[in-house]
Amino acid sequence: MTSGTTPDTDAPLPENPFVQRTRITDATRFAGRWRELSLIFDAIEIRRPVMVTGPASIGKSSLLTHITASAAVHLEEPLLPSFYLALHEAATPEDVYQTVLQALGVPGSTPSALEVALLEQETPVLLCLDDAHRALSAGWGETLLNTLARIARGGRLILVAAATGEMPLLSERFVSVRMGAFAPAEVRLFAETYLEGTNVSFTPGELRVLTSISAGHPAYLQRAAYHLFESRRDGRDWCAAFLAEARERPIPGAPLPPEAFAGDDRPDMIRPRYGTLRTDKLPKEDAGFLVPEAPRTLLLTIPPLAALLAFVVTGNAVAAVLVALPGLAIALAWWYRCRVS
Repeated sequence: MTSGTTPDTDAPLPENPFVQRTRITDATRFAGRWRELSLIFDAIEIRRPVMVTGPASIGKSSLLTHITASAAVHLEEPLLPSFYLALHEAATPEDVYQTVLQALGVPGSTPSALEVALLEQETPVLLCLDDAHRALSAGWGETLLNTLARIARGGRLILVAAATGEMPLLSERFVSVRMGAFAPAEVRLFAETYLEGTNVSFTPGELRVLTSISAGHPAYLQRAAYHLFESRRDGRDWCAAFLAEARERPIPGAPLPPEAFAGDDRPDMIRPRYGTLRTDKLPKEDAGFLVPEAPRTLLLTIPPLAALLAFVVTGNAVAAVLVALPGLAIALAWWYRCRVS
């Protein structure tokens, strides 16, 4: 076991916390996404509609759920009505209007009825629409989103939508927020959030491997962290176990982490069992950090300078050449070694 195991090695491990496979609804389990949240709440404060895009299972649904739960605090509006609605559960725009109006306690299923109901509210209403790509592909999403964005310009509706893929072409202007992989700091916070109360910790080396092997994709990160946690229990090769699962059961619509394509026998990488990185075998493109490019070039200037100094001191050109040749040979040999190592 490594230093990241439980303090009491005889104590049984608790239940593995890394079992989340759907959107996160527990606010205590949501971690990171500071950039996206900052951009979204900046847009919300000036009542601009927002469209969140990104690959499948990158965390869009969890982000919208978190915004729905936390907007009242962020906007200092304790009575702010906030609603999360997945558009795959609707079949027409009228279904969406009716669902929102029912939540507000008002009958109706039209945009005009929604506008009237919003005017009667004491505060603006936040509406988070998930799976907008499904409504768009069904042919009615563009009408819905443009209509709601137009209503949002009046300031009574706060609109945040999410769609898998690229930013859709809409006639109304949306603030576009693109979601991508977790940054290393977010991976660390993610691990700490889930490990809290388990008496288990992951080492910095393991966190680096987690980030690399999952490509920072939250859904794959959950799986990789699950196998790392289980390795504390049964000593499994967690990297190999994760890669095998990723290849056998890929996340629908999400790109496979690059390492899953390479297999377990990549010649340029030695996989650590518990995340302790080995540096005795690195790809050639990474070995150049040992000697920066500029100092390598400066090595070639040393022999001519030494020859010039010898000529100034002795006044003998032959002596200057004899001084320069060995140094030039050594410099060239060292320069070549750095280039090919």
